[in-house]
Amino acid sequence: MSNTTLDGLLVKLREPDLDLRAMAASDLLDLLKKLDISFMKDEGKQCMTALVKLLYDSQSHVQNLGMDCLGQAVCLVDAETAKEAVSSICCEIQQRGTSAETTALSVALRVMSGRISEDADAKKVLGSLAVPIASMLSNSPDMPSDVAVDVFAALSDVLTHAGAQVATDSEVVNQTQEVLLSFISHSNLSVRRRAIAVLGAFVVHVPGEQSEKALAIIFQRYEACTRASEKCILLRVLVTIARQCPERVTKIVPSIIDREINLTEECDREERMTVLLVFETFVQHCTELVAPRRNEIYTCAVEALKYDPNYNYDDEDDMDTGSEAGDDFGDEYEDDIYEDDEDDTWDVRLSGVKLLAAIARSGLYSPHDIAQHIGTVLIARFREREDVVRAEILATYATVVGALGEFAADSASGVAEVLQQQAPEAVALILAAIKNYPRSTETKQLAFAVFAQLVLAKYDILDGSLSDITPIVTAALSADDTSGTLQTASSSLVKTNLKLDVLEFLRVLVQRSSVSDSAAEFLIATKDGLRENASSKAFQVPSASFTAAAGLVKLLSNAAHQSSMEVAQFVPWAEDMAQCAASLTGTDDQDLRSSVNVFIGTVLQKFGDHISASTAQQLLLILTELKGGMVHAPAVLGAFVQAISKPTALPQEIVVAVAPSVLQVIDPLLRQGSASVVTVALNVVKALAGYGTETLASAGDHILTNIIAIISKSPESPPASALQAFAAVCPTVSEENMRSVTAKLLKLLSATTVYDGQSAEALGELFETVGRSFPGLMDSWKDGIIENWSQTHARYYKQRKDSSNEAIQVPFPTAMLTNAAKSINSLYTGFYEAQGQQWTSEFLESLVFTSPRSTEDIALVCLGLRALGYAASQGWLAQSDQLAAQLDAHIQSKHDDVRDEAAAALGKYVGSYPATFAALFASATASDSEGASASGRLQAVNVAVDQIVGTGHDKTSADAMWAQITAYAQNSQGPLPDVLAQSLATFAVTFPQVFIPALAEHVSSSGDAKIKAFYITAFRTVLADRHLSAECDAELKNVLPQVLASIDDESINIRRLSLLALFTVIQSKAALIKDAVSTIEPALFRQTVVNESLIRIINMGPVKKRIDDGLDARRCAFQCVHMLVRMLPGAANTDLLAKSIVRGIADDHDIRLLVLQVIHETVSTQAHMYAERLDEIAASVRKVQATKLSPKAVSQEIEKHHAILKSSVSVLVALEPVAKAATSPSAEFDKLLAEVMDSSNGELSVKQNEKMSGPAAEMHPNQAAFVEGVDHVLSAWTALELAVEHEWGGQDTREKRDTLVDEIVDYFDTLVRKRQVPEPSDLEELLLDILDEDFSIALEDGSEKEVARVLCSMFDECKTGNFATVDKMAEEREKRSKGSAAQQSQTMARQDADESDDGSDSDVSMEE
Repeated sequence: MSNTTLDGLLVKLREPDLDLRAMAASDLLDLLKKLDISFMKDEGKQCMTALVKLLYDSQSHVQNLGMDCLGQAVCLVDAETAKEAVSSICCEIQQRGTSAETTALSVALRVMSGRISEDADAKKVLGSLAVPIASMLSNSPDMPSDVAVDVFAALSDVLTHAGAQVATDSEVVNQTQEVLLSFISHSNLSVRRRAIAVLGAFVVHVPGEQSEKALAIIFQRYEACTRASEKCILLRVLVTIARQCPERVTKIVPSIIDREINLTEECDREERMTVLLVFETFVQHCTELVAPRRNEIYTCAVEALKYDPNYNYDDEDDMDTGSEAGDDFGDEYEDDIYEDDEDDTWDVRLSGVKLLAAIARSGLYSPHDIAQHIGTVLIARFREREDVVRAEILATYATVVGALGEFAADSASGVAEVLQQQAPEAVALILAAIKNYPRSTETKQLAFAVFAQLVLAKYDILDGSLSDITPIVTAALSADDTSGTLQTASSSLVKTNLKLDVLEFLRVLVQRSSVSDSAAEFLIATKDGLRENASSKAFQVPSASFTAAAGLVKLLSNAAHQSSMEVAQFVPWAEDMAQCAASLTGTDDQDLRSSVNVFIGTVLQKFGDHISASTAQQLLLILTELKGGMVHAPAVLGAFVQAISKPTALPQEIVVAVAPSVLQVIDPLLRQGSASVVTVALNVVKALAGYGTETLASAGDHILTNIIAIISKSPESPPASALQAFAAVCPTVSEENMRSVTAKLLKLLSATTVYDGQSAEALGELFETVGRSFPGLMDSWKDGIIENWSQTHARYYKQRKDSSNEAIQVPFPTAMLTNAAKSINSLYTGFYEAQGQQWTSEFLESLVFTSPRSTEDIALVCLGLRALGYAASQGWLAQSDQLAAQLDAHIQSKHDDVRDEAAAALGKYVGSYPATFAALFASATASDSEGASASGRLQAVNVAVDQIVGTGHDKTSADAMWAQITAYAQNSQGPLPDVLAQSLATFAVTFPQVFIPALAEHVSSSGDAKIKAFYITAFRTVLADRHLSAECDAELKNVLPQVLASIDDESINIRRLSLLALFTVIQSKAALIKDAVSTIEPALFRQTVVNESLIRIINMGPVKKRIDDGLDARRCAFQCVHMLVRMLPGAANTDLLAKSIVRGIADDHDIRLLVLQVIHETVSTQAHMYAERLDEIAASVRKVQATKLSPKAVSQEIEKHHAILKSSVSVLVALEPVAKAATSPSAEFDKLLAEVMDSSNGELSVKQNEKMSGPAAEMHPNQAAFVEGVDHVLSAWTALELAVEHEWGGQDTREKRDTLVDEIVDYFDTLVRKRQVPEPSDLEELLLDILDEDFSIALEDGSEKEVARVLCSMFDECKTGNFATVDKMAEEREKRSKGSAAQQSQTMARQDADESDDGSDSDVSMEE
């Protein structure tokens, strides 16, 4: 910035001429806005001094410019200069008192503080402003009220955004506190309210002892005060605090409720309002604390709603509830609503309504009780005489009904029944209110909002009242349009909004499937109003009219089909509306254009056979005209598709007649359109094809060419609509043309088959159509599918051979195989259908009975097995002992891919013939079945169970299968495989009432630890299912105490498994365990005690190593405790919880980290529990800090030691507020805390380790290890490593791979800050998106699931200091790195051998 420019402008600011000063100030403001560098110190002082002087200018325009300039300049100067400028302004305010310039000064102060608060780097500057502002307030208690409001706004900015900086100066904190406490009783209401808000900000945002003291003083004053006015002020301060930081007031909420719950007749209006506000706040923000007094609080709200001592509502018992209210919907829309200026009680009733609304939202009552009690109370008050209160009542009732809508569908809830009973009275009282207060437009608008919500809850709820509602609907719709008249803008807006509310009610009303007689009469009476408003000039009214009319047409059509209702009387109206819509298809209003097109399409679809053929054809042609260009094609042609898609009332001859025209329209769209345009054009093709070959016969070959071009633009992921359109066009294409494009088409479809699993259904439809339409091309298509799959498999096998990783790390192309199998099955399904033959697997048996010797043979066998499995799951496969034997033979193959496919195919085959299950299970568990064969057969058993029980729900077979599996488990001498435990879980999930109790009984009655572990594993599998039915939940709730009794089992492994089961249920199904916590927790907390008998010492030469065999189970126990306090706060016994926390602090490091999380999550609600045990906690922390690091410690041991010390410091810091607020201080705790606060105390210093209170405490304590682990996991992900190696993501692929590590770490850190638990499914989606966007990888092998699972598991481990997975991944990576050269050499040797063997790969060794 040029000094000359700035100096020149500053000189001009002193010009005596007003215009010159104003222009200089304006130019300076423009300059300051453009600056992106800070002032030099002297330059900044000179500028700020000159700008402050502008505030004393005699002209307000110059003063305003000075304020704006100060707001810009304050962020460009150093902290000292900014503070000096603020101090100068504060001194001037103090000296000038009530002069005119004082207001300009205070506004400038507010502008400056607000501007600084927006700058994240300026908190230090902002914090320094507290000194001059607090001093000024202290010395100027009588400053003008508007000035005081501005000053308090500035102080609020300081405290809210720089409270931590303010807290470092105890003198300023004390002064600020005293000033705020003095101003909250100010005589001026605005100043008082602002002071109250700022005092709340002080308590919430200024950490440390002083804010706690301020809160204590406020509460003490409240308890001691005898004047209602003072009490109200103090309560409003507490409300401010509770709304921003509810945990700060948890201790005092019960006391306040106890004191204020009994409002007496002597209470004045202000006191009533304040107490109701307090209850509303507590209900919203401290719900659990008010639950014991909910009925009394509800009574307070009801009594407040009736509080109107100046008016006798009994006089209104004869209130007119007639239905003549419609006469008042004419032009009387002036907003001169009724208000009684002498009545000051209405705001008490308003507060009562707001409290009722809070109670309804809080979950304190069941949906039925809300409807029955709160709904009834609100309805009774619809006759409220004050418009503002009546509006709030109606709005609250509408909101309540809307929230109850989801429960109304459940007949067991009783909500629908209650609403049905209330509806007649609600309608009658609403209509009476409209009649008695005809000029309250808001009442009319909210009336229709209530009606709409009632109908959404139960579609026919108003049918008995529609005749009463009809007059107000027709009156509203027929009211004069305001456009073009001399009415005011506000009047026009009100009237338009009312019409929109009426139209929205009509739209909701017609979203039903049947029409009662009363509904039919209502619709007849209101339909003309829709037509009238379709031509309205008012904003959004025509669009809303056509939307409602489209719904009405659908309803009438459905009603005509379901009953003998005659729709002929509506046909002229529908034609007239359609003609009106046709005239508006070229409008510039996008919403209106869309709604008129939809309406035309709906009329043609539903009434096409009722309107004249010429009109129908004219309207259909309109839906092919792209007025305004291609951009409107989706809306217009979308309506065309709607009109002709079957079932439709349009006669076929009309569609056939317009087909040539629409085909000409879509031809360029298929070639040149955007994605959305191409999609709608393809949908047109599909819809036309539904009318037979004659609609596309002349254009089929041409359309096929266009579709192939569309697919070729994105062969990996073509639109499903393109594949569906292809299938639709096939019957119209000549066989010669299809033959000519087969090679190209199959090549394109092979890419789709390989990469796009989402198009599988569309591909199936396409291949089935080809098989049906072109029997002469069957061999070509079948061979093409097989060849494409073989090439895919060959590429996979080559990667597997060439990879430096172990073979298993190269993902098998399972999705590609699935698509190939489904494609070949679909091809023959269509062929057999066209030939009139029964489906047979002969075409696959040649593949299945192939001996898998070469790579090509393996590909053929895998394809045949997958296709057979798919056919079996569809019930197409005939029973064949020979086929079953062949599948079992493949299970014994030495090739793992063949074994896996054979196991799945055999399982599905057996699943289609349950009688064969016993033989399969016997062979799988036979003593001579071992190794890969046994594993494959067991997997087949699991697949068969899933198909027979999970999918087929065959209860008879399930009983026999369960008996066979459990008998084997009871008698087996060897290990019990987890795959059978998974099978038992399928039984339990499918038939919960039978098998969940049976499973629990096995857990509790099994004496053998191996057998019990097997059944607990099955039970854990059930608990891990997040989509269990209500029946499952009910049965689990009944048996959980029985199963979890094993937490006290004598076997340490059983205890660990039982604790894992408990963790699972608390994490995913906490409600199931809530009632049983008191029964289970004694055993749980016993597992948090170190069992000395499980500790052993191993001599390792000169070193003795301490092994704790109980550590894993104890860690599981603490994980359960952590999850318990998180998911079920307040459920745990505080004494048991406190003792476990004290123990855990002195336990292993990873357990201490879990305890630290428990402390952070419970310190606000269990402060008294910690306060009573500060000495014990201090002793545990001291013990931890006394641990010494060995001089020979390696880097990982050093890092873990530092983490141990840091975690001990974190415990102290987390409990610091508790220690300061404790009534009986702990000298030992305070001493420890002082030591860690000492910056010279090395690695135990808070400043060295970073203060870990608040959100920081929840940050990953071992992030470095986790980052390293993420990198190791990604290095083992074959798909990603291939992408990096071949630069699929471009030249910067390797950089993108490194960035992916950071993105994953950021994902977990974000969840931690939000206190959310990482979910593998969410991480899977993130990984899929990143790999697709950054690396051009469309995963189909499911590897993202395993990667996400490993990352989430590793995160949980690292969070507790467990680096086992990280170390394991590092070792595996090192092995891969060392083995890559040797493996590459072996690979080259094998390739040389292959090439020397007559050029054939038939003898390639498959030992890998």
